[in-house]
Amino acid sequence: MKTFLSSAWLFLFVCQSHAQINQQQDRPRQQNQGAGVPTEILDAYDARMFDGMPYRLLLPVKVEAGKKYPLIVSLHGGAGVGDDNKSNLRNWNANFVDKAWRTKYPCFVVAPQAVGNWSVTGESIPELTDALKRTYSDAWQTRIEERNYPPGPMSDGPLTKVFALIDDLAEEFSVDTDRVYVLGHSMGGAGTWNAVWAAPERFAAAIPSAGGLLPWKDPAKFKDVPIWAFHGGSDPVAPTDFSREIFARLKEVKGNLKYTELRDVQHGAAQFAFNYQGDQPEKGFVTQYSSHRCDMTDNVWDWLFRQELAHR
Repeated sequence: MKTFLSSAWLFLFVCQSHAQINQQQDRPRQQNQGAGVPTEILDAYDARMFDGMPYRLLLPVKVEAGKKYPLIVSLHGGAGVGDDNKSNLRNWNANFVDKAWRTKYPCFVVAPQAVGNWSVTGESIPELTDALKRTYSDAWQTRIEERNYPPGPMSDGPLTKVFALIDDLAEEFSVDTDRVYVLGHSMGGAGTWNAVWAAPERFAAAIPSAGGLLPWKDPAKFKDVPIWAFHGGSDPVAPTDFSREIFARLKEVKGNLKYTELRDVQHGAAQFAFNYQGDQPEKGFVTQYSSHRCDMTDNVWDWLFRQELAHR
């Protein structure tokens, strides 16, 4: 819990204005002090670089000739921002090193590191007139009032580089491109939503935790992507309404979204999301379904690895 609470400012990165992001990029690149995981977990991942972007890569324990394996793209939150190629490994990345987990779910895991938020090249902020802002939820109207959102381009787009990295890994390794998954928490949860919004055709499934999607983006664009979202019901950093409104929109269009709200949980949803084995109504951990299209498998990893692009 301490990792999540001490990183409660993570989600602020999601909502930076393009001016703030450009200022961040003009400063010397951050040298973070360490990973969000123990040394033995860090050492299990190879340290690599792609087009100036540091990333960590975990291979299947055994790669059989002629067999292809899924790829998980793990997006860090704000505490991972920098270029040390350590802080991008957050505590949920320890799951993927567990021997029993790796035996049951053989796959590649890539954890890229961004120097800003998880935006896409070419993204821009619209002119936020009073009339337009009134069309947004109360949660987003409040967030917009709290921050500066001048219209114009955002950043140089770390997610665009991640998409190219996926293609590069698929050329180098036996990656099953029909089973590429994206997940993350806080800023990484927002990045997960943004990834499936920007490129829904790339991802077989997604697991965003405590994230949100900027309100000028329509979730209907990714209605066919199987998604299992998690959010703390008492999150003081990323308002729970950010996920609730995405669920409501996808329910309207009969999308493929499972949404688990965790009653009384604050910004630590990831510790439950990436270990979820079924609802606990007595604790207020309850999953809702946007349509009959949703796979109702109750173990989060069994659910994830059942999803394939070819089945959509």
